[in-house]
Amino acid sequence: MMNYVDFKTPASVAEARALMKELGPQASPVAGSTLHVFLRDESPKVAVDISRLGLNSIDTLPDGYRIGATSTVGDLQDFHAPGWVLDRVAREFVTQPIRNVATLGGSIIRVFPWSDLPIPLLALDAVMEIEGDETRRIAAGDFFKSQPFHHLQSGDLLTAIHVPALASGQGFGYHKERRTTTDFSRCSVAVWMALEDDRVADVRIAIGAAVPMPCRMKAMEQALKGKKPTQSNFESAVQAGLDEGHWKGLHGISNEYARHLASVIVVDMLHAATDEAKGDAV
Repeated sequence: MMNYVDFKTPASVAEARALMKELGPQASPVAGSTLHVFLRDESPKVAVDISRLGLNSIDTLPDGYRIGATSTVGDLQDFHAPGWVLDRVAREFVTQPIRNVATLGGSIIRVFPWSDLPIPLLALDAVMEIEGDETRRIAAGDFFKSQPFHHLQSGDLLTAIHVPALASGQGFGYHKERRTTTDFSRCSVAVWMALEDDRVADVRIAIGAAVPMPCRMKAMEQALKGKKPTQSNFESAVQAGLDEGHWKGLHGISNEYARHLASVIVVDMLHAATDEAKGDAV
């Protein structure tokens, strides 16, 4: 558990950043705080409440959506717009009471093997916006290469996540394998696909829980590009890329079973993304 010795409530992003810079390593930004039960840090910390800074809007942009970092998972679930897919992901996120409190930013700034939200953000090629001495943007592929909080310097704050909207000819699939509604994932897969002339023009495949950290499966992606979206091509591409993963079973399943589970779910989600790209999704 965290050892909080004080609690600050800044009224603006600028005030929050100044306070965090002044406190240095002692500062701990908080909003939903649903993951703090999993953290172990006995050093004295000052909680800096960022839940009242106006970072909870979802704004429509010409190419997609800008999601404030303190938007809750429940907000993602309730929002509906053309090309928006994160409501599907949000519905699989634990229980409604936790969805109402957990924030998008808090759920991705520190990643656990079973974390849900990094996986669709990798597949969608989202971009994270960090407010520091200057505003920086980091693509999901770079953001999740290591623990994301390492990207933050003293006083930096993750303020928004940019997510592209699905366009015509594009599809998305997401599945989280778990034993019960409130259980951690055994394997989560997200797939984004673009079809052109009934061939896979581009595809992104992201996996979590069955690997130590959420990651893209680039060998699988490369094996699919230019191919027809068929069962045999999907299976061949997945088998060609399975050795790229460092498979790690969680919560009682073996590494080998995690590998097999991922191979099945990826094929299923490739079909789901294909159906949507063709306009056949139910």
